Amino acid sequence: MGLTAAFIICIILLGTLLLAGVSRRPSDEASFFDRVSTKEFRGFLAVFIMFHQTVVILRYAGIDTGALEFFYYYGILAVAFFFFCSGFGLIKRRMTDENYIKGFMRRRIFTVLVPFFICNYIYLTEALLSNIRIGAHFGFGAVICSFFGIFLVNNQMWFAVEIMLLYIAFRIIFAKVNKPLTGILIMTGVVIAMVVIGILSGHSGSQSMSYWFKGEWWYNTILMFPLGMLYAYKEDAINKAVRKAFIPLLAASSVLLIAMDIVHRKLMDKSIYWTEFDGAPHPLLDKLTGLSQETVFELVFLVLIVTIMSALRFSNPVLRFLGKISLEIIMLNYLMIGKLLFLYYRYGIAVYLSAVIAGTVLISSAVYIIKNLVLERRSGLFDGKVN
Repeated sequence: MGLTAAFIICIILLGTLLLAGVSRRPSDEASFFDRVSTKEFRGFLAVFIMFHQTVVILRYAGIDTGALEFFYYYGILAVAFFFFCSGFGLIKRRMTDENYIKGFMRRRIFTVLVPFFICNYIYLTEALLSNIRIGAHFGFGAVICSFFGIFLVNNQMWFAVEIMLLYIAFRIIFAKVNKPLTGILIMTGVVIAMVVIGILSGHSGSQSMSYWFKGEWWYNTILMFPLGMLYAYKEDAINKAVRKAFIPLLAASSVLLIAMDIVHRKLMDKSIYWTEFDGAPHPLLDKLTGLSQETVFELVFLVLIVTIMSALRFSNPVLRFLGKISLEIIMLNYLMIGKLLFLYYRYGIAVYLSAVIAGTVLISSAVYIIKNLVLERRSGLFDGKVN
């Protein structure tokens, strides 16, 4: 199968996954950006991220990705939605549940912490075995730091670390602050500080055993987290405005998204975040240029998605299933993409992509079940509920 045919099949798969079971929302439905809808949409985006990461690794391996190159440019939009939803959900629950902070560690942080360490040990074991096979070795200090998650054996684990840091900051801030807006402003300051740390940290010289905050992915989407909080804080007013101006918002955000996409592709092709290695005179300014453009790009995308979700509900059993394991998919997809690369060379892109999807979903489901056993919860993978 050629790369163009593979791309068309991927688009058909994504379209079918999203549109199967789609329905119109009642015009009088006040809250349409609800937990169930966003969780299911994250299931769709988790599959998109699998395709994105596959293209990234194929490019890194020097393989021509052809039409599949499409997926290379939009990973940030998917991750931006994840952060936006997380910020939205935290404030939404905080405003409707006075006791939300009680038990927050177990309910939110441990839900990420447990699968993070399971996935971390999977990557660490795989890395150690691989190095034994090739006769290399990691230093004792690096192994210990990796064991405790201070080093990331695989940089794709960054999302879990960052979301836990944001959850911890939320827990500390809202345990002391009662006014939502004040807490949101403080959280925004925390996020900006994390962005600054990320910009100044640059990149790691290695794809493994990396410190935190090494790479633009640590900071080029997290500004959507406080924006999600602000949306939850003013949800009723924003939703009314979206419904009232549906057509103009849909048209304007669609046109702007296309314009931002053109600019974004040009910046990506110039490796705007990596000019520190090219002897550029102002690499920090280049990073700020990339961050500014991508922030607007993400914001326009989110406006478009919120507008569409005000009119349509995307829901089906497969989305519900994938939504439950979306975090695990994000953390584990790199493992399957790398370990199964030999299938690409032997059998081509069709077998390879199919194996990556199946393998990632299977191992993510297993980690999800183990996580719930550790946290003493029912697995609920196939019960049709969003927990």
